[in-house]
Amino acid sequence: MHQKIAVAIGAGAAAALLFAVSATSSPLAMALAYLAPLPVMIATIGWGLDAGAIAVAISVAALALLAEPLSGLAYAASVAAPAWLLSAFAATPLKPPFGRAVAAPKHASVGGVVTLAAVLGMLGAVAVLTSLIVFYRGYQHAVDEVSAALAAVAAEALDLGVEAQPVKEIVDLLVHWGPAAIAASTLLMLCVNLYAAARSTQLSQNLARPWPDIPTSLAIPWPLGLALAACAAAAFVLPPPAAQYASIGAGGLGAAFAMQGLAVAHALSRGLKLRPVMLVALYLCCVLRAKYTLPALAVLGVIDAFLRLRSRAALLPTAHPRPQK
Repeated sequence: MHQKIAVAIGAGAAAALLFAVSATSSPLAMALAYLAPLPVMIATIGWGLDAGAIAVAISVAALALLAEPLSGLAYAASVAAPAWLLSAFAATPLKPPFGRAVAAPKHASVGGVVTLAAVLGMLGAVAVLTSLIVFYRGYQHAVDEVSAALAAVAAEALDLGVEAQPVKEIVDLLVHWGPAAIAASTLLMLCVNLYAAARSTQLSQNLARPWPDIPTSLAIPWPLGLALAACAAAAFVLPPPAAQYASIGAGGLGAAFAMQGLAVAHALSRGLKLRPVMLVALYLCCVLRAKYTLPALAVLGVIDAFLRLRSRAALLPTAHPRPQK
């Protein structure tokens, strides 16, 4: 019990510190802030839901007291609560229906965990967009204020004037697709940290659930593919701010299906001699050519959701080498 409390307090302090360093705005600080959910997730997965809840409370209280209450509130809503909810969902055994006894407890599927991460990311983006509209008393006023702030930052980074054409293009792109980017990046942040937390907990032999085969078990429900198509179409045809709310759905669900597309690539490339080179090239394209690669992966994920490409590939006959004479 004492060890659990000590771990929870340490995790909460570490999470608060990681989030607090983001105020310096340096690249290293931003990278460390990206890992802010990790201590809370490790405490939740390895030492129980109560340890994770204590870590959340400690980190929120530390930020509220040492920084400011608004920082604590922002951290609680954007990092701490989603991290605890997702890790608790992934680690807690599911109760069998009608109280039936089971030989081994079942846990949430990988697809279910990713879907919940997408929902949390979309809810966060909706909260940010709605808060801006309410705070600035209208969508257009919010756009004007945010555009001015982003233009100043972009102009300073590019060493150009605020009215320069490249600055305007960047600002317009960020304002229009910013909500979708928030939803997608939140999903990525939660999933990356959850994977790291589960792996570290597994290495310390505190992981209660069996480790799943992610390339074959990451499957998003197929109806969400229809929802993705509807959100993407609405984002282009509806007027603002309805288009921005629709883009949030497209961003969150698109990121989830892009992860499923990566799982398909991992699963179908098993057994190939050049598999490591192919996967490294694919991830490099995701970083260097994200504009084209991520939508293509999302389309592949949607196709797999409907056609079950990985199941079909598993049923194909395997060629056996002929014995040498």
